[in-house]
Amino acid sequence: MTQEFPTRISLPRLLLYLLAAAVLVTLCVGAVVLANSALLGSQSPPVEGEPVPIRVWFAYVAIALAVLVAYRLQARFVERRSQPELAAARMGELLAGAAGGIGLTMLVVAILWFAGAYHGTWRGLGDLSAPTLMAIGAALMEELLARGFLLGLVERWAGSLAALVLTALLFGAAHFDNSGAGLWPMVALMLGPGLALGAAYLATGRLWLPIGLHFGWNFGQSGLFGLLDSGASFPSVIDASIAGPYWLTGGAFGPEASLPGLAVWVLLGIFLLHRARRQGRLVPFRSSIILVPSC
Repeated sequence: MTQEFPTRISLPRLLLYLLAAAVLVTLCVGAVVLANSALLGSQSPPVEGEPVPIRVWFAYVAIALAVLVAYRLQARFVERRSQPELAAARMGELLAGAAGGIGLTMLVVAILWFAGAYHGTWRGLGDLSAPTLMAIGAALMEELLARGFLLGLVERWAGSLAALVLTALLFGAAHFDNSGAGLWPMVALMLGPGLALGAAYLATGRLWLPIGLHFGWNFGQSGLFGLLDSGASFPSVIDASIAGPYWLTGGAFGPEASLPGLAVWVLLGIFLLHRARRQGRLVPFRSSIILVPSC
């Protein structure tokens, strides 16, 4: 089955759309921040080493929803197009992605357990609100920004593979300031989730699958199996003890910087990119990406 390619755009129009997106995101997120301050008043910042207050994670989800509003406004009033990438009829891909993301986490945990690097004890369900809200907010906001705004627009200018590579690079770089981050974790995020989540968008033409995968992976690590998620820890169902070499465990950054974590994401990315190519969903590279008429 083939899919009609999105309308190509010129470099000036790409830059115009990106500028409009930046303005809309700033306005929508700023409105949420102002509303939060008006309702709750000035709040002291979280103390380092202590759990982040739950109000912060509710605000995080609200900001992600503000990005969604900005994305809707961009398509309707700036680009003047429909949004098949958010088709309500295909929201089942969200659940499939969430199950897949948790499944990837289980594969990594199984590898660590067989290698003797993972030991866990049952803690119980308890309060999973923090990892749940974090996973929702991160999945929605990061996928809208990286795969919705950036990949979707750059694909229409330069083609699918160029957009995939560029957004994977930016996705990895965006996590450089996380706890435990460094050059290798950034590279691992680029080559693993950065490419695979972009390939999930290209394979379906929709954002539901990458959002689901992103959520499932984050929640599986932080809420279920007690793993570090990009350097952050949360209360989880299983209280885990991780011990082993950096290449196996990812050290202070977590499995995203480990070879098992990288391997499962790379394999998924290859599968999804192959599927996108076979279904004819890849927009060809534009050899003349600057001197073209605006569409």
